[in-house]
Amino acid sequence: MDVPPDAGETSVAPPPGAVLQINPLPDSSGLGAIGEISMNTRTVWQQALKQLVERRADVLHVDLSRVRFVDVAGVTDLAVTAQRLPEGQRIVLHRPPVQLPRILELFWPGLAAIEVAS
Repeated sequence: MDVPPDAGETSVAPPPGAVLQINPLPDSSGLGAIGEISMNTRTVWQQALKQLVERRADVLHVDLSRVRFVDVAGVTDLAVTAQRLPEGQRIVLHRPPVQLPRILELFWPGLAAIEVAS
């Protein structure tokens, strides 16, 4: 996806050999991920989450419909990010891989700052 010139956002490029691409969502305050979130792509994922929370919107959207796999460390990064959000701000996950909501519920039950949308 191309970033509109006035968006002030950049795509996060994965390191060589990694299989994760992060792009800003064109019509919302959020990002879209493509590939896998794992040990090999963790730095890219962490940078993307950092950029996401810098947007200061009440609702931050994360489209994970094109993510094939998320490991526990990737879910941990997401949960820790959500726990650090100011009150009233939340992350909405769109179509995450099936294991992600299960891991969230297992380790962070009732984490109100994350909403899973199908």
